[in-house]
Amino acid sequence: MTLRFNKMLVLLLGVYFLIFLQSHWQVPRIWLGFQPDLTPALMVFVGLTMGAGYVSSIALMSGLWLDSLSANPFGMSIFPLFLVGWIVFCFRKKIMAVEFMAQIYLGILGGLLVFLLQLTLLKLLSFNPLIGWGMFFFAMLNAFFCGLAVPFFYLLHKWFKSLFSHSSYEPNNWRNNNRQIVRGKNY
Repeated sequence: MTLRFNKMLVLLLGVYFLIFLQSHWQVPRIWLGFQPDLTPALMVFVGLTMGAGYVSSIALMSGLWLDSLSANPFGMSIFPLFLVGWIVFCFRKKIMAVEFMAQIYLGILGGLLVFLLQLTLLKLLSFNPLIGWGMFFFAMLNAFFCGLAVPFFYLLHKWFKSLFSHSSYEPNNWRNNNRQIVRGKNY
């Protein structure tokens, strides 16, 4: 019997754990003065490595879970997360996804774009968020954490893949793969 995991289920459990951890773990809030939000980094990672169904499902579920555990209006985070994941998904063939610095830059841009889209949606829906220099400083710091989280998610993905996948099967049983049979005229 082989143990086979559903990738979507494992990813949704990881997203739920990440959102629960970032909403209930008080150490970053005490040290930094704000609670970092790593869901934009997760959406960048999902957009780079997985399909369109994963992008939409993770954006929907993480947005709903994030809004239910935060002071955001319910459903406010879904569209910005989906848009970041979808943009990265659409252009992933043109992005050097395995490069460390490209992952950091994409995480930073994703974190800033989600922040700006959420701020725009809050203003459009007549909410009054506290806008000031401190808020933009915390947004830049959160974008920096998102940039560092994308390579971490890649390493975590590689580690889980090595744990739960089988080694590739090599059908060639020859000891020397470079062996060639040379035949002349008389053979």
